[in-house]
Amino acid sequence: MALTNTEILRAVLPNIGLPVNPDGTYRIGVEDVNSDEMLALLLASGIDLAAIEIINTAIQVATEASAVDLAAIEVLNTAINTALQAGGITQVQLAAMVTALGFIRGESVITPTTGTGTAIATLAPGAAFHFDGLRFHLGSALAAAETLTVTLDDGVGGAYDTLLFTQDLGTADIRDVVLDYEGKAYDFNAADQIVVALSANVGGDTWGCKTIHTLL
Repeated sequence: MALTNTEILRAVLPNIGLPVNPDGTYRIGVEDVNSDEMLALLLASGIDLAAIEIINTAIQVATEASAVDLAAIEVLNTAINTALQAGGITQVQLAAMVTALGFIRGESVITPTTGTGTAIATLAPGAAFHFDGLRFHLGSALAAAETLTVTLDDGVGGAYDTLLFTQDLGTADIRDVVLDYEGKAYDFNAADQIVVALSANVGGDTWGCKTIHTLL
């Protein structure tokens, strides 16, 4: 059975329509008798149900992943109530609230590539991101001085391009490289790119690489 608009809104924000005490708690009693009617009026004032459903889904996903800051959700709840009581909230306004609070941690994105050349991977999410690291594996030994590099292609300009990592894989016959930047200050802007490459791969050795990033 399909839920009514009021039921959807109540499922996401159970306290909507209830009077608020001076200490921020909600009164439940005779004042709640007409709360559904109050919700109907709020819906008529311009509430964007698509926005509410987006947030509901995000909260459910984050809850299942144990990635929710409950205190932040309460702040969000209060902010939405305030906006609703002021005459409605649009999807853009609601998205701005959630972005500002940042109460849902981003999920890591793992991007695999494989090949036999030298251009391994270019990580370009197109939004602000945290570079969590990478995993690189060689199927066979490279020649001496064939070097793996991880470089920031800075969106501001070439003057800011930075070598983040370099390793001669051939001389020491290194077959695996694991970089873990989680918890470290490896945050980048939307225009930044991370370029992973080999200086050479004369033997056409097969490699596999996974870059890992999280949107901010």
